[in-house]
Amino acid sequence: MSGLGRVVVGLSGGIDSSVAVLLLREMGYEPVGLTLRLQACNVDSGSRRSCCGPDSAAAARAVAQQMKIRHYVLDCHEIFDQRVLRPSWDDFSSGRTPNPCVLCNAVVRFDKLVEFADDLGAVAVATGHYARLEKKSDGGVRLLRGRDPRKDQSYFLHAIPPHLLARVIFPLGEMTKDEVRELARANGLKSAERPESQDVCFAGPEGHFAEYLRQYFAHKAKAGEIRTPKGKVVGQHEGVHRFTIGQRRGLGVALGKPARVSAIDPRSGEVIVTTEAGDLLRDVCTASDCRWIGEAPEVGEELQAQIRYQQQARQVQVELVADAGTRVKARFAEPVSAVTPGQWLVLYRGDEVVGGGIIGSETKETEMSE
Repeated sequence: MSGLGRVVVGLSGGIDSSVAVLLLREMGYEPVGLTLRLQACNVDSGSRRSCCGPDSAAAARAVAQQMKIRHYVLDCHEIFDQRVLRPSWDDFSSGRTPNPCVLCNAVVRFDKLVEFADDLGAVAVATGHYARLEKKSDGGVRLLRGRDPRKDQSYFLHAIPPHLLARVIFPLGEMTKDEVRELARANGLKSAERPESQDVCFAGPEGHFAEYLRQYFAHKAKAGEIRTPKGKVVGQHEGVHRFTIGQRRGLGVALGKPARVSAIDPRSGEVIVTTEAGDLLRDVCTASDCRWIGEAPEVGEELQAQIRYQQQARQVQVELVADAGTRVKARFAEPVSAVTPGQWLVLYRGDEVVGGGIIGSETKETEMSE
């Protein structure tokens, strides 16, 4: 074993995890590659570049062979089905829009990496995510944004339990994507020109993950009418799972102006579309099932918030923390568009991730009280 010990690296076969291996070796660790197979071998997600399927395992194996490290493949598709895919379908069928990447990191990926590391006697685990970690004097950690604002992935990592984060190394946190690609090319890595893999394991046929899940779980779609806010029927649709708040493409309606989805009623099957941008603006956001990396935020605290990945952070003030910190309400300094139930509200103090929760439907002045 190398000087600093063995580290299990989540290996997808892509450029980021490959360079993570390279950097860990330079630091003095002994990298060991682990690919999590999150799909059954007979399942086709519709994406040939899946970061979870058999093609990924083959690409990861090729990288491991080139870099002369041990490589393992762990079949996790059953727990992935139960803890990520099934809840995601439940959300879609209920008119919400989940973020399965956040859920996968929180309840499957890092748990399995650490479990495997313990079995192998490794001192830590690592991935190719663009984020940073700082150790605290009490043994805890601070999760920080990656240095590259274009690639920062802290949003996807905020719900990982702190005791798991304490076991993680993010070798790419201080680097930009351009620097990573340059390093891969300079070292002749096979993955240097491989396309991005982020999110492709949730693409589905023709890029529609929700429809893939409907077919996968053999559920009947909840069809219904498309209406304006005043109740006028302007179209029909084949399932509420195909829509998300703020959506403007694929609506199949002609209103004379660009239209967006402003509301979804899973009970009646109605989808409301509007041509007025103001119909999508919200002043507040409530979230439940909150997970905090340290202490929960305080009422009155001013923070920054994202309601989706790669959205510009918005200034908010915390108005309510309830149910032992598992529910939070935040008010935006300026109204934001398309606050989407099922997505994650993630709170920041500058570059530091505070934590976050799942956005609820209570996004107007009449929402939850203490």
